[in-house]
Amino acid sequence: MNEYRIKSIVKSLANINSANFFHDICLSLSKAINADFVYIASLDDNDTLATTIALASQGEIIENISYSLPNTPCEKIVNSLICTHRSNIQQLYPNDARLIDMSIEGYVGVPLKNVEGNIVAILVALFQEPISNTNEIETLFLLFSGLIERELHKKSYSEKLELTNTIIENSHEAILITDAHTRIIHTNKAFSKITGYHIDEVIGETPKFFQSGHHDKNFYQKMWSQLKRRGHWQGEIWNKRKSGEIYPEWLSISTIYNKVNQETHYVSFFSDITQQNKDKSKIKRQYYFDSLTKLANKKMLFQQVDQVIKQNCQEAQNIQSLCGLFVMDLDLFKHINNTYGHAFGDKLLRLVANRLKSLIRDTDTVARTSGDSFALFIKNLPDEQGAQRIAENIAKSFSDPFHLDGITTNCSLSIGIALFPHDEKNAAGLFKKAEQAMFDAKDNGRNSFRFFTSNMGESAARILKVKNELEEAINSNKLDVVFQPIISLKTQLCTKFEALVRWNNNGTWVSPSDFIPVAEHFNLIDRVGAIVLKKSCQVLKTLKNAGFTDIIFNINRSIYEFPKDEANNNLWLHVIEASGLSPSDICFELTESVLAPENDNNISLLKSIQDAGCKIALDDFGTGYSSLSYLRRFSIDILKIDRSFIKEMTMVRDDKTLVTAIISMAKALGIAVVAEGVEKKEQVEILTELGCDFIQGYYFSKPLPSQALENFLTKFSFTHPLTESTNN
Repeated sequence: MNEYRIKSIVKSLANINSANFFHDICLSLSKAINADFVYIASLDDNDTLATTIALASQGEIIENISYSLPNTPCEKIVNSLICTHRSNIQQLYPNDARLIDMSIEGYVGVPLKNVEGNIVAILVALFQEPISNTNEIETLFLLFSGLIERELHKKSYSEKLELTNTIIENSHEAILITDAHTRIIHTNKAFSKITGYHIDEVIGETPKFFQSGHHDKNFYQKMWSQLKRRGHWQGEIWNKRKSGEIYPEWLSISTIYNKVNQETHYVSFFSDITQQNKDKSKIKRQYYFDSLTKLANKKMLFQQVDQVIKQNCQEAQNIQSLCGLFVMDLDLFKHINNTYGHAFGDKLLRLVANRLKSLIRDTDTVARTSGDSFALFIKNLPDEQGAQRIAENIAKSFSDPFHLDGITTNCSLSIGIALFPHDEKNAAGLFKKAEQAMFDAKDNGRNSFRFFTSNMGESAARILKVKNELEEAINSNKLDVVFQPIISLKTQLCTKFEALVRWNNNGTWVSPSDFIPVAEHFNLIDRVGAIVLKKSCQVLKTLKNAGFTDIIFNINRSIYEFPKDEANNNLWLHVIEASGLSPSDICFELTESVLAPENDNNISLLKSIQDAGCKIALDDFGTGYSSLSYLRRFSIDILKIDRSFIKEMTMVRDDKTLVTAIISMAKALGIAVVAEGVEKKEQVEILTELGCDFIQGYYFSKPLPSQALENFLTKFSFTHPLTESTNN
């Protein structure tokens, strides 16, 4: 290549307009190498379709095109540094009609990569005559491709920066960013809307500028202590607007660190919760009453029943009054819903509620306990015959049809009755037995009532059998615990195990889905959970003594295992520490229901064990109704993406999009992510690409007995999973 040509090329590059960079560089390259066509094309996610973003021909920019990569020379670019064919390209790729239509003889192509090193585009030159100077052209191609990649990187960074700024500015939550010295350097529109301050009024100030005087020095010391220790704090705080008004906000602060783990910035997200606080009474009402019928809900019913029982139990035994709990289910309501629609069904439920209210005294309670189920609690019954008369009166009333929207429909009830003090002495127990009697009425033809008896059918007997045998297994210490590995994608090592309870009942393995609900129903879950925690701690201590000092065990906790009394909140920590372990060796996995607003004591317990060093993981994330709200309610350490999303991720685009969004969101919040149910190498590769932290599933191992853990840890290889050997 002579000096004149080099100077000419350099001059053409220097004159490239950044606004039309891709057009100009294609024109410059086509002129420099005398190509008939030069283009830059982006690739789709599957590397099967190319779409030009700039296409030069005969010194002009022409209309962009799209074409399929298979059976074209461009298909090879994705797997090579540069691809050159001096001539006879049509004979080499006879199925590429584009080459024939354009009379192409020679071809040069090179891949273009993004910042992460992934091929996202290609640079191609097409020649209608054989190429004579391939070395010179390849040299120029590599030079030009470097310039194009640099521009692609700039474009990508610019788009990301613009997207980030758009997200910040359009967020409904106020955002405040400070430097390491807590001096404010940026706010968004929502900040100004909530506080009344324009950004220019607060730049250089510290958040003390907004303090209301509502909190003492100790409050802020605790806040900063947690920020320093964990890099995150969230909670309710009272601040002051520009107008002087003091208002409540929900504030979340995160520490930003540089590559050497030095604090560089603090980012705060907050929202005005004035209206939420005003609505607390309304929320409380919604908590205790059914929104559709305005009747008491199941929780209110239980509260009132237990209150009456408590009052009765404080009286002398001989003057305890007889009370009846009537559980009722509408017969064939699903058929009515399917026939006339859900709107009609909702109206009918309101009419049912009104009819039931008309049948009782003001001192009694009527409740809607679930979709088409209702309950009555009748106090001061004269005798069992009195309860029977009420049931007969209800049945008679419901023999009259309902007239609704020009439709006449009959709607009978199946009724189950349990009596206090004969059948049970608490609301939950009475309800279970009345419900059991109701199912018996349904099984015997519907439109009838049954009093609870001790032999209410095979279903109850089977459940009771499982309950009794489970209780025996608990008493005899016959429950086993197995452990499924959790693999770090960063280190490619097994760093955790999830503890899972197993029950071999006289040679037959009982599915956890069969006995866990029974354990919860009969208040045995505390004892099951205690066994799992104790055995897991013993196994983990043995592993640590064997030299596996960094292993963490994940322990599942049911909502029913949480202490009812705050005095017992340290019970789990006592078990851990008594085993010679540190709280940081244990992660507790729980489902979203544990964090529901009505379970405030659960939050108190979780904060205390988290402060002690335990990690908290939110299991089955993405399947609940309020997943995001729970992330704001409590500072979760780990999210476990539900296996249903992972299973279909490689085939269903929406599932992959959801997984991508969950991982991105978690990273922004400083939360680690575990993907459950990983069974294929392709899933591992996708999750690695997305930046997932941990994976768990049969691809690496099924749950293992405790005696197999040391062998697994010793022989484990990320690139050659021991799936076959460990699962036998």
